[in-house]
Amino acid sequence: MTGTIWIVAFGVLGFALSSCAPTQLPLHTTVDTLKIRKTQLTAALIMPDAIKNTTSRQEVSCAGTYDVPIGAELETGMTQALSQVFESVEVVDDKSQATGHDVLVEIAIPQLQAEGHCALRRTLYATGPLYFLFRPSDTYEGHAELRGTATGREGQPLLTATFKSKVHSKDTLTTDSLSRDFAVETVFRESLIDTIQQLTRDLVKSSQFREYADRRKGKSGER
Repeated sequence: MTGTIWIVAFGVLGFALSSCAPTQLPLHTTVDTLKIRKTQLTAALIMPDAIKNTTSRQEVSCAGTYDVPIGAELETGMTQALSQVFESVEVVDDKSQATGHDVLVEIAIPQLQAEGHCALRRTLYATGPLYFLFRPSDTYEGHAELRGTATGREGQPLLTATFKSKVHSKDTLTTDSLSRDFAVETVFRESLIDTIQQLTRDLVKSSQFREYADRRKGKSGER
């Protein structure tokens, strides 16, 4: 009998611990067409394994704790965005592997933040029938911050800036975990894409980059 009690106790403890474990939350990052002119330059995206393999743990109120594979999402998003600017984009571990590329792009791990707003739902839930009458929604808001640097092949500074997304939000009428997870995923993904798009557009618009691209194009034409 004692053995059975211990088995049940360990089972309950295991379930409690597993229920508190962070939820794995891939963002499925996809950068849409930016409608910018592609150059004839090549680029190297500098991403050491320490950045590629980074997981960002996020505690989101009204939702839970999430592990976001932010390094992998950043690599995917940056590659998709830069491929719309450059003839080719190669991801390398460090600058020593970026020989022969026209532009070197370095980024830091983005800072993600999100919070949920569910006070109205909880208040109405306590009232009983009013909860089912009004069907309140929970709202999740998130934003991101990304720092990036771009240089020419001889170290010429082309861009150095920190990009902050606007606040992205997502409502959900249901309180099940899948709906909450989808809402959190959405605000994180849209915030990350926002900063990646800003970085890419600002790079293309910068006078340093345009002048550098023109010089590189002229040198290619002379060959």
